[in-house]
Parts: sequence; C-alpha cells; structure tokens
Amino acid sequence: MYSMTGYGHASGKVGRGRLSIEIKTVNHRYCDISMRLPSRMGSLEIRLRDFIQTRLHRGKIDLFLKEMEPVFGGPALELDVDLAKKYLHAIRKLQKNLKIPPQSDPLTLMGVQNFVAVKEKEGDYARFWGAVQKIAGQALAQLDKMRLREGAHLAADQKKRLKSFQEHLAKIEKLSRHDSGRRRAAQVMKPSSGNGGETNLSADKMDVTEEVTRLKSHAAQYVHLLQLKESIGRRLDFLIQEMHREINTIGAKACNAAISSHVVECKALMENLREQVQNIE
Repeated sequence: MYSMTGYGHASGKVGRGRLSIEIKTVNHRYCDISMRLPSRMGSLEIRLRDFIQTRLHRGKIDLFLKEMEPVFGGPALELDVDLAKKYLHAIRKLQKNLKIPPQSDPLTLMGVQNFVAVKEKEGDYARFWGAVQKIAGQALAQLDKMRLREGAHLAADQKKRLKSFQEHLAKIEKLSRHDSGRRRAAQVMKPSSGNGGETNLSADKMDVTEEVTRLKSHAAQYVHLLQLKESIGRRLDFLIQEMHREINTIGAKACNAAISSHVVECKALMENLREQVQNIE
C-alpha cells in the first residue's frame, strides 16, 4: 500500500552541468501534476509529465527542476567593440569641448557594462533526456520509499480497525439472530388473528440478515484489497460507501439497544477508515 504523501530528491551530472529534481506529493482525488522548471527547459516538460504518470496514479504532484550548474557550460562574454569605439569617441569629444583633462582610464567614464554582455549558452535540453530521466527516476525511488513506509502504517491501522468492525458485526449478527428467534417464538405463541400477515411483515422489516451478509462480503473484499500491490484507494473508497449504506440500514431497522450501540461503533470505525483512504493511492 502506498500513501499519497511523500518527498523525493535527486541530482546528477547532465551535459557539462548538473540538474536537481524535487518531487512532492499530497493526497488528491485524481492525478494532478504541476511542473516548475526554467522556461528554457520547456522541451523536457511533456516527457517528464508522461514519465511521472507511469509511476504515480493519484495525488497532487509538484515537480521542481533546477539547473544547479549550466548544462551547456558557463556563460560567455560578448564584446560590442564598435559600440565601445563610439563611446570612446564621444567621451574624447566631450572632454575636448568642455576642456576636461583627459582621464588615464576612459573605461571609468564609459561604463564597461554598456558594451560587455554576459551571454548564457543555449542548446536543446531534450538531447539529454536519458540523463534527466535517470535523475527523475532516482527522485521517484526516494519518494516511493517514503510513501511505502507511510502506507505500511496506514495498512496496519486499517487492518486493526477492520478487525474491530468485523467483531462488532459478528455481535450484531448474533443479537439479530436472537431477536429473530424470539420474534418467531412470539408469533407461534400468539393466537392466530386476521392481522397475522401484518405481524409477519413487521418481523421481516426488522430482519437484517441480508445487510449483515453483504457487510461480511464487503469486509472480506476490503481485506483482499489490502494485500494487493497496486493502486487501491478508489476501490476502498467505493467499498466504504457501500458498507456505510448497509450499516445505516441496520441502524434504521434495529429495535434493540445493544445492536444500536454496535452500529454506532461501526459507523465511527467506517469514518476512521474513510479518512485514511483519502491518503491511499
């Protein structure tokens, strides 16, 4: 069982530089992927999204891609020599017209930033997809370890609560059988009358045998799903809805305080299970 909450990080050499990938996940009804990477790396976005979707099936997923060291090497300096000559000519003309003593270093007046530019090297990041995919895979592996650890805790707690639910259900079944036997005995002892059919109908309405049988089947399916190594969150959520429906019906039919007490406990356990399932992939 995998929780939908986790964190993974990995970094590695790509080209001449180094990339870092972080992946954070929290619970969500669907698979919602948000990508945050520099615009110059846009060619990697679709490939990363497709790769993530092969590994994660539900959850709110945030991926952060950073270029820790330039993939295409360090930046280069670009000199605009023609512009520098124009600056120098203009400064000398200004000095002459204003009778300003010549400066030994004209760069102090020219401002080197006006004709020297830092140029980041560019290229096609998609060329390095193999290396990027490897880093993303390492981040996902770390993420899965965390999700699996939390999933194991959730599975253990789910089994514990489900066992408690089954124990309450067994008591409901036992009490229901006792009540059904008592009602039948009362009907046998009661003198026949014109409204005997109504009495039998009323007894049938209070019988919860079908609901208990379905709940036992749902609980068995729940136990089976907990053993699977795949995405089971949605199926568990559906089963809990069905179990809620059956236990509510039993509560409505019950004319026994003891049964009603067990129904309340079952509802509380169902709510606990439902809350946990929201974080199961």
